[in-house]
Amino acid sequence: MANIWNFLVFDDDQGILDLLVELLEEPGLLGDDIVRCKTVNNFAEAQQYVKTGNFDLVVLDLQDGVADAGIRAADAEQLSGERILCVLKENQFIPVIFHTGYADKIVHLESHFVKVVRKGATDELMRVVVDTFQTKLPSLIRYIQDEQRKYLWGHVEEQWNSSSELNADGEIAYLLARRLANSLSSLSIRRFFNPEYDAHTKIHPVEYYIWPSINPGVNLGDIYQNAEDGGFYLVINPACDFEQGKAEIVLLVRCRSIEEFSEFNQVKNLVDGNLEISGAKRKELVSLVGDNRKAAGGQPDRYKYLPGTSFIPHLITDFQSLSQVPIGEFLEGRKFDKVATLDTPFAEGVQAKFARYYGRFGVPDLDFEAVAANLILSMRR
Repeated sequence: MANIWNFLVFDDDQGILDLLVELLEEPGLLGDDIVRCKTVNNFAEAQQYVKTGNFDLVVLDLQDGVADAGIRAADAEQLSGERILCVLKENQFIPVIFHTGYADKIVHLESHFVKVVRKGATDELMRVVVDTFQTKLPSLIRYIQDEQRKYLWGHVEEQWNSSSELNADGEIAYLLARRLANSLSSLSIRRFFNPEYDAHTKIHPVEYYIWPSINPGVNLGDIYQNAEDGGFYLVINPACDFEQGKAEIVLLVRCRSIEEFSEFNQVKNLVDGNLEISGAKRKELVSLVGDNRKAAGGQPDRYKYLPGTSFIPHLITDFQSLSQVPIGEFLEGRKFDKVATLDTPFAEGVQAKFARYYGRFGVPDLDFEAVAANLILSMRR
């Protein structure tokens, strides 16, 4: 079933507006989906629409000739389009594309959610529109709104009329929050992005992390970068110690770059030399990232792989490389910068592996050769 996407398009030139509508509503731009454009040619109307309108994408010119009369674009600190963006940010979240002749004036505004295209570069504009929808951000925003609507109208309203238990103060809001949290769980989101999702499908690396971190202070699973040496460190203290204010010292596990390990470098050297990667070398690399390192004299439980993403490199925690830092140094935020936090249950999993590594019993081995010899001797009697 095709989706219908609603765009708000702002430009003070009616001719450009007509051209943009023709291009954006062209069938096939977003596959089988349909684009519907609402056009505005003045700052005041555009400002009102971004406060209350239900749109999936906003295309903005930077300047309104009337609203910005007497202000040269080269001199203005904030022209109409940028002011509209500020109003939008105060009221709702919608991806924005600036389509302007003064692209260099607002390069600083560019982000994953705000794009800048020079006016007249229509092919680039269409590409940016398509790229924005390929991120699935508009689909995700609509999904969240639909989950809220379906739950309130399809379930809560019915229960409200039939059950006095839902009349307790705050209970409806709490249930809605829990419902939305469940709808945004890893499993639900994987099904949202891939309707053919199989429950046995492996997770995506970014599911390991909460980024940016939500909780203030120091927490189990926080990953910090040392501002002095650039190294990465994982907080391994039990979560309850922080919650109960019992942690005076932060226990850190050093996270080594995967490039420090021979299993990675041996494969990299083969790749750099355009040589074939043997099954044995591939298996060694898989064992390293699979937390089952088979290096001579090594201990598999000593290491834990943390997958690399756009905001964190591939890391291997080394449980033999520990350090202790007073919690005050973290709270000051001078030496250590929080990069991300391991999500549940991965933080608990790393801590369990850490406890298993240090909690293992060290007992002497039997002389197995002697045992075998005695068994063989007894067989011959």
